[in-house]
Amino acid sequence: MGVDLRFVATGAKRVVDSRPFYVQMMVTDDCNLRCAYCDEYNAGSPLPPLSELMARVDKLDALGALVYDLLGGEPLLHPGVAELVGRVKSKRGGSNLCTIITNGFLLTRDNIRALNDAGLDFMQVSVDSVAPTAASQKSLKTVMPRLRLLAEEAKFTVEVQTVLCESTADSYDEFRSLMKDLPFSFGFSVQHGPGGRIAIQGKKYLDLLGRYGVFEGVNFYGRHIEEMLQGDFSRPWKCLAGFKFLYVNAAGEVQWCGQQRAEKRPLAALAPADLRTNDRHKPCEPGCSLGCVRLVSHTLGQPVKTFGASVRLLLAAVLPKKKE
Repeated sequence: MGVDLRFVATGAKRVVDSRPFYVQMMVTDDCNLRCAYCDEYNAGSPLPPLSELMARVDKLDALGALVYDLLGGEPLLHPGVAELVGRVKSKRGGSNLCTIITNGFLLTRDNIRALNDAGLDFMQVSVDSVAPTAASQKSLKTVMPRLRLLAEEAKFTVEVQTVLCESTADSYDEFRSLMKDLPFSFGFSVQHGPGGRIAIQGKKYLDLLGRYGVFEGVNFYGRHIEEMLQGDFSRPWKCLAGFKFLYVNAAGEVQWCGQQRAEKRPLAALAPADLRTNDRHKPCEPGCSLGCVRLVSHTLGQPVKTFGASVRLLLAAVLPKKKE
């Protein structure tokens, strides 16, 4: 596990320096599924060579990144993904964090063990509903055998993450009940539309938020969600995407995030001075519901106000999970 005193000390430096903290890195644009709400895949895209992905990790480490999400598309489509995790964990003596975000369909005993050996810290499995819907094939009916395999084999922490939308909200209580015996943590993100703007509103979503809460570490984001679910986008905040949070697409270009694609710079040529130009408010801030961008922006942008949430987030990373 990469959360140690060195990680904490370096993370604290990211509050005041000009280096990135958190990176989402596309392993491939290709995906084995076709979820209606997702626009972050391009079916049939060629896989980036592993050597190029390794070089991107080297560059990101040199810039100062500490937390890596490897995603797609579907990252498990890339045969070198375990080696890529190993490359991440070879940096800073393993004093960093690496997560894979997957739909879980391609999990096997062998690749779970390979990820164990590579030192993976976290896996986020996207599962949306009890049974497949028109919007998403990611259901317990299809993925439960892989989740049980993870429960048997995984040495890394597993979180099951749901996109909360019209086709998943009504069955979410049942969904959580069916998974109560699995030794995982659970969370949800709210559906967004183009540009990252929240795409759902209404009392049933507020009720679910009240019952289950939002994931730790994002300070005021819970209250932002409550307001946005009621159509109020007035609360101010400053997005640190392109500065403390980087999104590296499959072509090796750095975007603000997965939804803002107009500004792209080659990662290979990126320097801290380039990152500082993005330390500014962005026109897409009102209504943004992108959780990872929010987490970084609130935690590093308001370190005093978020101190308690940051401590709880760190403790959650190092303490063993309990079954619900």
